[in-house]
Order: sequence, then structure tokens, then C-alpha cells
Amino acid sequence: MSTFETLIDELLNQEPDIYGVALVKKDGTMLTQTENWDLSADLHKEGGINELIKSERGIGSITLQGIKYMIVENTPERKIGTNVAGKGHVIICPIPVGGTGALICYVNPAVGPRDVLFTVQEYAKKFTNFV
Repeated sequence: MSTFETLIDELLNQEPDIYGVALVKKDGTMLTQTENWDLSADLHKEGGINELIKSERGIGSITLQGIKYMIVENTPERKIGTNVAGKGHVIICPIPVGGTGALICYVNPAVGPRDVLFTVQEYAKKFTNFV
């Protein structure tokens, strides 16, 4: 059986345009994150990760590590944020779909978030037992 660390490694190997990954549990705590992307300070703040995941209506933007992302898509399956200054994109896939756990990925600024979206959503399903 795969561990969540193994799944994250597989995701990063499959999609080299994903530069950072975090996994948030249903209770809103950080399960793990890649060493290059520390989102722990952004979990519980106003307009932060947990607020976005739990919001029915969604929020207009989210700030992660001091970078503001405009939320350009908000569905039960995914939330996509883009930095208008070209500093990258984030994809947040609630686990399970519509749930309060989440797989969060930072995407290379040189590509569009849709270039990796299908893979991120497929991997989010694999994390259901861990969050």
C-alpha cells in the first residue's frame, strides 16, 4: 500500500511543472508539505487555506507565502488561483470532492494550471484514506 509520501513523490515525478505540494487533513492541520513550500502559517488565517476549502461561496483571493492568487475557478472538485504578476498558480483539490481535506499544488508560472489539472485531480482521489 502506498504512503502519502510515496504518492507525493509519484505526483512530482509525473508532473515536473508542479513545484510544491501540501496535504491538509480534514481537521485543518497540515499532514505534510514539500520542503520548498511552507504553508503552515497560511492555514488558519483569514482568507487562508482552510477558509477557502470550507467556503460554500468561495473567496475572491488567497495569499500563500506572501503571494496573492486570484481565485479564477471554484468548484467542489477544484479551486484554481493565479497570481496576476506571473508568480505562478495554485490548485487546491478538496478531499474527498467537496470535503475539507485538501491536496494543494504550486504550479510553474511558465505553464497554465490546466496543464497539470487532470493529474492533480486524479492524485487527490488517491489521498482520500490519508486525510
